[in-house]
Amino acid sequence: HLLEVKVLTYNLFWWNLFGWHHRNGNGGSAGKLIASAGEDKPYDFMGFQECQDAELVLRDASLAGQYGSIAAPHDLAIAYRKAAWELIDHGMHEVAEDNPQQWWGTRGAQWARFRHKSTGYALMFVNHHGPLPVGTGGKCGSLGTAYNILKTITSHRQSGEGVVLVGDFNSNADTEEVKQLESRLRRVITGTSFGGVDHIFTNCGGVHVVETRNLGNGGSDHDALDAVVRL
Repeated sequence: HLLEVKVLTYNLFWWNLFGWHHRNGNGGSAGKLIASAGEDKPYDFMGFQECQDAELVLRDASLAGQYGSIAAPHDLAIAYRKAAWELIDHGMHEVAEDNPQQWWGTRGAQWARFRHKSTGYALMFVNHHGPLPVGTGGKCGSLGTAYNILKTITSHRQSGEGVVLVGDFNSNADTEEVKQLESRLRRVITGTSFGGVDHIFTNCGGVHVVETRNLGNGGSDHDALDAVVRL
């Protein structure tokens, strides 16, 4: 029996959507989008970018207590469904840096490994927010950034583990970065915001992709994307 896993990626546009001097959460619009999209089947994993407080987002979604959250530098966060999954290990690697003309700093790949409680199946979930300017790969270049993300995975993944990589890569499907990632992983969905810079990848084949959806932006400047994959 193959395990179906439902995942989300969402750049939350935090300073604007949640900033008290801007929209101050916009009535919990991002959380409400997550709650609605998870009604039919709950999310196993969620990867947030531009997220300063995952617990706030989970409360807005009326999911507080059901999910564990892991915060990392660079405003990255992973949420996981505690009833189904236990956390094995987690960390963060610096994988890129913005170019000087649009420099905010370095960029990370947040990773976490989980074990499915009822089957024992292990999965590695990786969450990334890519460098600027869009489409350049930043200082490391497109191939260098892709290599560093893949190296993060191979450095920590154990043999036989599933892999899901999500994020706002600040690179669209036509870039060398995404093409290089696709040499190792399957891209299952790409958004439309900023020319299509949000992606979900997995290491399982196309027959194992059950469903993908673009959920709209929920008040962010990025689309939330989700996918159900069989591992």
